Amino acid sequence: MFCVDPLVKVLHAETNLPVTDAVADVAVGEYATIQFVFRAPVAVSNLSASVEGDVRNAVARFVGFVKVGKPYGGPADTIHSSDGLFPDPLLEVGSVAVAANQNQPVWITIPARKAGNFTGELVVRYDGHELRGPFTVRVYDVRMKKPRLWISNWWFSDPERMAMLAGHKVEPFSKEYWKLIRVFADFMEQYNQNVVLISPLDLTLISRDNHGRWDFDFSRFDKTVKTFIAAGVIGRIEGAHVGGRSSEDWKSPFTLRVPEPATNGGFRFVNLPPTNALAREFYGSFFTALAHHLASRGWDKIYWQHIGDEPIDVSVPTYKESAALLHEFAPSIPIIEATQTRQLTGYVNNWVPILDHFHKGADFFRERQKAGDEVWFYTCCGPTGNYANRFIEQPLIKPRLLQWINFRYGATGYLHWGLNFWNIGTSPFDETTFLWPAGDQWIVYPNHGKLLSSIRLETMRNGIADNELLCELSKRDPVTAQKLAAETILDFDQYDTDISHFRQRRLQLLQALSAPAR
Repeated sequence: MFCVDPLVKVLHAETNLPVTDAVADVAVGEYATIQFVFRAPVAVSNLSASVEGDVRNAVARFVGFVKVGKPYGGPADTIHSSDGLFPDPLLEVGSVAVAANQNQPVWITIPARKAGNFTGELVVRYDGHELRGPFTVRVYDVRMKKPRLWISNWWFSDPERMAMLAGHKVEPFSKEYWKLIRVFADFMEQYNQNVVLISPLDLTLISRDNHGRWDFDFSRFDKTVKTFIAAGVIGRIEGAHVGGRSSEDWKSPFTLRVPEPATNGGFRFVNLPPTNALAREFYGSFFTALAHHLASRGWDKIYWQHIGDEPIDVSVPTYKESAALLHEFAPSIPIIEATQTRQLTGYVNNWVPILDHFHKGADFFRERQKAGDEVWFYTCCGPTGNYANRFIEQPLIKPRLLQWINFRYGATGYLHWGLNFWNIGTSPFDETTFLWPAGDQWIVYPNHGKLLSSIRLETMRNGIADNELLCELSKRDPVTAQKLAAETILDFDQYDTDISHFRQRRLQLLQALSAPAR
């Protein structure tokens, strides 16, 4: 058994792994991570792992492996696996079986609660044998504050994915449903998510009286918001999209979702142009009621509204017509949008360009920030190439560097669309590809009513901590903070991914923060 850096993805058959000292350097408030690798010349049927020592609340989890059936064909640093299996989920099981001459990574997470040097041991047992791997956590006298970077991972609570999470069908809005919503909320809080996508349109009970006046019952929306507030996630509320493209054609015009009476009672949504009289009538009522309701709950200052996802240049006219209704009937509600166009000045208040568009339009987005708009960035199935993303086949340092990009280029938030968009009818443990690169659709795994983390999500949490520490250093020594970032992020799509270099800069960051103020 030996230690490798937790930024190394350990494949089953790899034999030339870079062994490192079992030492983690962190600030108070961070999570230290240590990775050991077990390998035996004979098959082991019942490998167990635990942690001993003065590292309180340390947890050892086995790294699971998942199939990537359709490689995405990335750049030169793309990882290739001889058996098509890649490390990703963090399993919460008592033991695992390990084939002969096969690597089994063990992931140790230690919450750093106070400064000092702490020692522990990973203890693995199998077939009457015991191995011990000592490790040290050095916690610097630096406190990581609650991250200021806005982080949003869109989550899905549709009946199919709730059933996958629970392991059985879950009745919408039942007691079990709300229990699972709290599972999502508690999990997000653990991983520094502070923005939540919630749909007032889909959660609102809509009715119409005999005089044709619309009535809106926001109680389900309220209960959802309150659940995430109680868990410490919000932050901010992203009001989910009220419209989108009228067809699967990427160049099709944008429409709005408008309720019409359903044959079985109630309402169903149809897509209507924003200039349609019924669309205007409905959203005139809905946006007005929503704005008043948010103000009555004290949520008006933390609520941002999506109109339609990823507008491009040809979408601009119908997107503007849709957004104009919000500006007319609820002018106090700002608009946030994942955009692939720069032609929405005056309509979008929080620009969230995809990373390569952020790169190409850097000067434009700096000007928007100067004008008072916010700028984040997002990744999804793209960009590919050398850009950092969170694909399973990418080196693990790339998702770590996403939030260094935030700091380097002044983007105050990061958005990804896929927390748990598991393929319906296929276990996410069996296959990770569908239409998009592996790792795009989800970064967590379902486990009988619980969510399991992944080595990618753990690494991104550490990257969010990096960002907060860089921001803190920037207040007292901006030159050093920017130097560390610039040496790591050479350009939007060019990075120093040498793990030893990264560890040296992380250490310099902690040392600079712990040095006496001058």
